[in-house]
Amino acid sequence: MLSNLFLQFTHIELLISYPVKDLLTLVKKDPRFTVKTLNDIYFEDSFVDESVHRLIMNTVVNWLYERGENPDAFVQRIIDRCAAFEGVPARSVLRSYLPYVSQFYATKDVRQLCLDIIPKRYPLLTDPKFLRREVVDGNRKEYFSFRFDSPGMLVTNPMRWFNGLVQIGPILLDTPPYEHMEFKAAQTSFIEALENRATAEMRDDGFVYVNGRAVGKNMTFGDCLEENGLEWEFDAEKKMTCVKALEDVVDEKVGAVLIHKGCYYGAPAAIVFFDYKADVVAPEPFNKLMSAVVKQEFDSWKPIQKAQEQLLEGLNDSVTVIYYKSDDSISVNSKHLMRNVPARILRNLLREYTATGREEYENREFKRDPAICMDPLRPNFESRLNRVIAHINGTDDKDGNVSEGVKKYFEIERHRRGGFRFVPKCKIIFREE
Repeated sequence: MLSNLFLQFTHIELLISYPVKDLLTLVKKDPRFTVKTLNDIYFEDSFVDESVHRLIMNTVVNWLYERGENPDAFVQRIIDRCAAFEGVPARSVLRSYLPYVSQFYATKDVRQLCLDIIPKRYPLLTDPKFLRREVVDGNRKEYFSFRFDSPGMLVTNPMRWFNGLVQIGPILLDTPPYEHMEFKAAQTSFIEALENRATAEMRDDGFVYVNGRAVGKNMTFGDCLEENGLEWEFDAEKKMTCVKALEDVVDEKVGAVLIHKGCYYGAPAAIVFFDYKADVVAPEPFNKLMSAVVKQEFDSWKPIQKAQEQLLEGLNDSVTVIYYKSDDSISVNSKHLMRNVPARILRNLLREYTATGREEYENREFKRDPAICMDPLRPNFESRLNRVIAHINGTDDKDGNVSEGVKKYFEIERHRRGGFRFVPKCKIIFREE
């Protein structure tokens, strides 16, 4: 089981940036998105398994592509939002740093310490280590290596997400992001990195072509190590074939960088190069985090919480409708909808529907009910039914003022003369009290 921390950042960005109706198209892409799943990635101190992590991250990327949006820009928005301390799950972040608080107040370089504790904060990385660390002209130049036991287990292409996760670290401790970081090698294969946005062709000449251009070349992991002046303890892995990117490959529609020039794809381990100014210290690295925790106890978190509740409600596959005998009214999911004659019409309809599943009704059935039409000579049922439909659709008074309505759960269609159809859109739980 994995911490949900970075999934929280992703989910919060979705809740802030997109209307709930759009997010429902995302969470309904796969039946494995359940209320429990959304709660697990929203609430602090929750955990998810690897399959859920992969489901969410891959689905988000594909959804963004379908919308014509750049996933790289999405990750950058998360980074920018953290820099502004907007929508940061502050308590979760602070709790993840608690074992290292004293170290950050004692360190001479906050950003280097952020890198040092990556293996401890993210234990999903296997065999993490620094291959070389040096200071040149006041800049730290460091090569960090790690691997996943099963490449792609958390997301098909983790490179952009890893970059975002690492950059967020120093930002949340009131220091600048790393000036430069890039993958020199990645376990992600060349094909996987294309994310089905382009087709690669590997030819006998040892080059990889995309759209007729030679954009990659078959090399070995040893070539990557030699190129960067790095040592490696496993000689057999040095002989492994990789594809070195000869140029960037950019998605033609959204501008996402799919392949990064100079990176060796399909390597036995990832190697990330950092080049950043040395000895950057924040006198009070946790001040902003503590302030964010306090603010979130008040009003700043409410819009995000509201969006989460709306998303859960939209995903829910049932609705509860209650008829209250005491005041002749009906509520839907605990919100008042209508009373008096319109409420009685809907009550009779739901009684029949929940008992038999019937959806087609005749006007005359209701005209004969004295509780609905007291004057049999002038029943005026059609206008009363119009009032029920108006409440359901959201127009709830004579002046045409519009309320929220409930037509996302059910509707009434006047599809023929003398009759109408009840159209349920989810499971309906009806009871009378």
